[in-house]
Amino acid sequence: MKAKILFTAFFSIMFANIAFSKNDGKLEVMVSFERQDGLGSNQYAVWIEDDAGKLVKTLYVTRFTAEGGYVSRPGCTPQWVEKADAQNMSKEQVDVFSGATPVTGDHTYTWDLTDDKGNKVAPGKYTFIVQGTYFYPDSQVLFKGSVDVSTSEDVIVVTTPEYSTDEVQNKGMIRGVIAKYNLET
Repeated sequence: MKAKILFTAFFSIMFANIAFSKNDGKLEVMVSFERQDGLGSNQYAVWIEDDAGKLVKTLYVTRFTAEGGYVSRPGCTPQWVEKADAQNMSKEQVDVFSGATPVTGDHTYTWDLTDDKGNKVAPGKYTFIVQGTYFYPDSQVLFKGSVDVSTSEDVIVVTTPEYSTDEVQNKGMIRGVIAKYNLET
């Protein structure tokens, strides 16, 4: 009887791990970036939000913006600044995800399905967001896409840009964003 109970408990735990841990993958957000000339350009942020719109984790922000550039240039990725509560972040927190403005090319930012404290996120739907400031003061571009991390299939998401203005100068700063959700095996 004791062996049967132990076997049942062991099987139940194993089944629960299989059924509810499908979010063992990773999300790669690929940004095609071209450096621009001009005041306030070349600033961008990449982050993840949950289905309720709460910031889960920042994957990358240009160092100028992350270290307070949004104070002197409020147009630098304003949605990320607000969502991340950037003004209350410590230097140590900012150092985790900020970096120099990248060189022209394709850049990949990987989300390991953890939150900003390193905890595994719950299965469900999440949104990846890339916001860029391509011309100061208020020319923004926004790319968004969603992925369900409880799916049992690899997924590719192609995004469409949303521009805040008709300003054309530096509009090609972020040429495209594609995300790929891969299951870990």
